[in-house]
Amino acid sequence: MSTQRSDLIVPEFFTPYLIEATTASDSFLQSGIVTPLAELNLSSERGGDFVKIPSYAANLSGDFEVLTDSTSLTPGKITADNQIGVVLHRGRAFSVRDLASLAVGDSDDPVKVILQKLGAYSANQKQKDLYSTLTGAFGSLNSNDSNSALFDLTIDSESGDTPTVLSPRHVARAKSKLGDQGGKLTAIAMHSNVYGDLLERNMIDRIYDNTGAPDGSATGGSTTRAFEGYQPVEKFGGLRVIVSDDIPTAGSGSSTEYSTLFFSQGSVVTGQQAPQRVQTDRDILALEEAVAIDLHYIYHPVGLKYASSTVNPSRSVLETVGSWSKVYETKNIGIVRATNVSNQD
Repeated sequence: MSTQRSDLIVPEFFTPYLIEATTASDSFLQSGIVTPLAELNLSSERGGDFVKIPSYAANLSGDFEVLTDSTSLTPGKITADNQIGVVLHRGRAFSVRDLASLAVGDSDDPVKVILQKLGAYSANQKQKDLYSTLTGAFGSLNSNDSNSALFDLTIDSESGDTPTVLSPRHVARAKSKLGDQGGKLTAIAMHSNVYGDLLERNMIDRIYDNTGAPDGSATGGSTTRAFEGYQPVEKFGGLRVIVSDDIPTAGSGSSTEYSTLFFSQGSVVTGQQAPQRVQTDRDILALEEAVAIDLHYIYHPVGLKYASSTVNPSRSVLETVGSWSKVYETKNIGIVRATNVSNQD
């Protein structure tokens, strides 16, 4: 039987699939924490390494003035500043020799297996970039760096308090950090060890889909599984739970400290400079197949400014406190970080 089209890697067909797979694997996109923002999309013709988003603030302190026919109103000042996002250029390549493919058989072709996993891999890498950005914005877990852009939105590290296991107290404190905007928090991202503590204490609420919606969204509520096949939406303190072992930590063993991040919907925006691409190549002399992907994107916490001049920063630059400054008023930044420990260590 001759080789069929389905046996080949066709980049122009696989790229849309990979984009869809990446979206489906990105828990931040799925939860609504990260939202696309058209203003962040740079065309390849336009170019650029940074994106500026103007923001305006008016001094709304003070009360109404009493109108009279002999005095004029005193104008309040309107100021402008720019949020600045930085474009991240990333890529990765994989290859396999024909002899390796022959050894495992066509059903387990390594290149095909790699392609199937690239969606989850890409989503995971983007999340790591977001974590690095937030590490720079908040400061490292045990530094208590008051110069960090979001130092005022940290819990258990802002004054050197001893971190404890995650509890409803942290949810309450996270909301209080945002004042009258605290009710906008919708999700919480935590390490699996912190999540394990909550499971042991039976503190995870589960909502199962009650409508059979094809996307599995929990539009109805139930404490028992109504339909097999749909994953429950897990919540803690009313916030959607995201579990990630890539979340920033400090220390080791029983001394490990974990970041726990609270988000409001749309608190992170994303855009791209060029569409994600998948390219393949063959080295006939080496008898080797290769596949490569490249991405050019922005993951930007709303209300912050990238304050470094470094183009296409590495994660170590993103994690540097001096790389970020605050543009929005503190309570309008929809992200809070707590420092926790775990009994699972």
